[in-house]
Amino acid sequence: MDEKERELRQRLAAKLEEARSLAAEGKLDEARAAKDTAKELRSQIDLLAEIRDTDTPGVTTPVSEPEKRADDPADKDAQYRSAFLKTLRNKQLNAEERTLIEERTIEETRGMQEGVDEDGGLIVPQDINTMIHELKRQYISLESYVTVEPVSTRSGSRVIEKNADITPFVEITELTDLDDMDNPKFSPVKFDIKDRGGIMPISNSLLNDTDQNLMAYISKWIAKKSVVTRNKLILALLDTKTKVQLNGLDDIKRILNVDLDPSISLGAIILTNQDGFHWLDTQKDSDGRDLLQPNPQNPTQKMYKGKPIVVLANRWLPTTGTTTKLAPMIIGDLKEAVVLFDRQQYSIASTNVGGKSFARNSTDVRAIQREDVRAFDLDAVVYGQITIA
Repeated sequence: MDEKERELRQRLAAKLEEARSLAAEGKLDEARAAKDTAKELRSQIDLLAEIRDTDTPGVTTPVSEPEKRADDPADKDAQYRSAFLKTLRNKQLNAEERTLIEERTIEETRGMQEGVDEDGGLIVPQDINTMIHELKRQYISLESYVTVEPVSTRSGSRVIEKNADITPFVEITELTDLDDMDNPKFSPVKFDIKDRGGIMPISNSLLNDTDQNLMAYISKWIAKKSVVTRNKLILALLDTKTKVQLNGLDDIKRILNVDLDPSISLGAIILTNQDGFHWLDTQKDSDGRDLLQPNPQNPTQKMYKGKPIVVLANRWLPTTGTTTKLAPMIIGDLKEAVVLFDRQQYSIASTNVGGKSFARNSTDVRAIQREDVRAFDLDAVVYGQITIA
């Protein structure tokens, strides 16, 4: 065997190995191309072997029985059977027999297989799960941090004491007439209930065919929508406050110690977003210790100067600014600042015969809630903005 034939045999073995790997990966077209290349290499090797045998002295070729071609199907089958039987008997195969076994193995990969639908892939079951996986997202309700006033009429008012200065009593002497003293002042807080809601049509075919409790999922989804609605109303009211620039922790201390009334400061919270909380959470004392501490009553919540920190997602309470980023820091007692007049918590009703549902074969889910959000004492909060970048 000369160097050229040795090189061709090495290339043949590599190409057959490539074809096997491609077939195992389901890349059938590429595997067939590699197999065809291997057959070409096999033909070249056979031709070199014939030339070598013809050129060898003392070798005669019978005229009556011409040599069978390497690509003769009948001869190939006979050679394969012989090689296969040797394999069963655990006998060692020569190079040509190993090549023949490998070629036949590649050809047989054209049979039934999972990678091709028509060759068997269609009968392989697929792992399909129809359970609705809900996204984990924050839906903190600000309703629990403000004053909720249930009402039984669409409109009305409440009376609150005006924040007026109270003067001390004047000194009097015996048998003298008393002077008039100042009196308390009041102002009304009017409310006007607004109805909010919508209708969601659901195909009856979908309700009948799904294996999920779709109505239960929709009820939970509407509850989230109710939280988002009321949060937006509360934040929109707070946003009417004049914004105060905060330059650091000392400004936050000043708000708690000076700007807010002491009684308001006692019940104050710090309402911020993710950016603002991250800024607070990175502040340390002179010894490198975190300034924020866990809330003893709620270990998952952090506190600063004994004031709970309520964190809303950036999507609900965004950071403002383009070049200079300003994170919101709403500091104060929201129960004194905001009142939510609740005429009716959200209600859900459904029908498959009323309205358009009968004509379009659907079940229509209706959700309605009724409320109004008003300022009670906006001096009870300071809307600060801290520079974070």
